[in-house]
Amino acid sequence: VQTEVPGSPIFLMKYAHSCRHLEVQILADQSGQAISLFGRDCSIQRRHQKIIEEAPAIIAPREILEQMEKAAVHLAKMVGYVSAGTIEYLYNPSDQTFFFLELNPRLQVEHPCTEMITDVNLPACQLQIAMGISLHRIKDIRLLYDEESFDRTPIDFDNPRSKPQPHGHAIAARITSENPNEGFKPSSGTVEELTFRSRQNVWGYFSISSSGGLHEFADSQFGHVFSHGETREDARENLVVALKELSIRGDFHSTVEILICLLETDDYVNNTVQTSWLDGLIAEHFQTEKPDIILSIVCGAIHVADEVFRNNFQNFQSSLERGQILPMNTLSISHQVELIYEHIKYKLQVTQCGPSSFFVLMNDSYVELEAHRMKDGGILLNVDGSSYLTFMKEEVDTYRIIINNKTCVFQKENDPSIL
Repeated sequence: VQTEVPGSPIFLMKYAHSCRHLEVQILADQSGQAISLFGRDCSIQRRHQKIIEEAPAIIAPREILEQMEKAAVHLAKMVGYVSAGTIEYLYNPSDQTFFFLELNPRLQVEHPCTEMITDVNLPACQLQIAMGISLHRIKDIRLLYDEESFDRTPIDFDNPRSKPQPHGHAIAARITSENPNEGFKPSSGTVEELTFRSRQNVWGYFSISSSGGLHEFADSQFGHVFSHGETREDARENLVVALKELSIRGDFHSTVEILICLLETDDYVNNTVQTSWLDGLIAEHFQTEKPDIILSIVCGAIHVADEVFRNNFQNFQSSLERGQILPMNTLSISHQVELIYEHIKYKLQVTQCGPSSFFVLMNDSYVELEAHRMKDGGILLNVDGSSYLTFMKEEVDTYRIIINNKTCVFQKENDPSIL
């Protein structure tokens, strides 16, 4: 290296293995005052990009976190920083050491995690600081330090009368248009449906809506869901329930299912993850929870056959309107479907017995079911007394079947002799 850069200083950086990505939220005004608003843990990442964040950071002992916060405030004052910012660290749990990573001079998208545990409106604080208002005169900051909200008396932030404490725990999950089964490869397309219901402890925002779309030149993140609870476990459970109720249908893949799986792993529940944890799961081809394979095959066969029956009827009807009569076998009520799943081919015979009743035969076994076509293109199946809301998206070489928000992908047979 010395021969390549003669006379230049050379910096050596220690490789941080099995570390955590912790950060401290700071606010600094134009009069030289600076404070910290606790920390966040952003250790769950893919390709060094955050996907799940939480606050406060609880992996490190309180005294270590206080050292991080004091160092962050000292840095902000030393460089004359003004406004909201984030001081990021790499933390090694094995020896409780931490290392400066960067000062991010902006408000980050995960800042609501901090707002949820402090009741401080960070964008409002930014605006007031930009107007020249000192920190001790901002209402939210005074309330955080248990001072009279509209008083103007100075606050000794280094030695306050009342030390701020976080309220509960917050967890955030980024919703992105990526395919987890292909290493989180970004995808794009149109949106057919996006349904999310905020509740008391969970809320979210999305940059798209039903009938919208995502193009390949935009960032893959199109939503963010935040959860709050008295404890980390409460916040985790609230977030899992909300994600299971989130419905997204479109031409693209999303990370909703993989987020649910990650939040339910023992590693996450026990807080033993680190920055390379998710990339390790990707390398091991970690898969989301799949619906029952037999149920998936039956649902896929019904979708494919129903589409064939509907197209045949429409063609026959159009021919009659033109004065033409097609052969009667055009209206066949039976169709053979072939589906390939994990390199195994399944052959099924689907017969329509009535307006909504079907008979599915495979390997001398059969099932009778009810199938009702919905206005949004889905099919409501009733099998053995249980109901399933299903959707199918046909792609170039696959059928993507969604059953109660769980996805199963079937391959189409590829004949190399046919161009």
